[in-house]
Amino acid sequence: MTEKTLVSTFTLIGSLASYYYGKTHEKDVVPYVMIGGFIGAWVGEIISKAVIKKDDEEK
Repeated sequence: MTEKTLVSTFTLIGSLASYYYGKTHEKDVVPYVMIGGFIGAWVGEIISKAVIKKDDEEK
């Protein structure tokens, strides 16, 4: 997987998870989706860097 795909996937997962959290607790979902998307992108960046570093070491 490419870095762009990993980051996009984790951003989507974070956004949807936080949307679900906001809806189930009957709160305004917009702040939760923004924070969840940010955290998801951050996690995606960390994981993609680890995968790319591992791929570079194997070469």
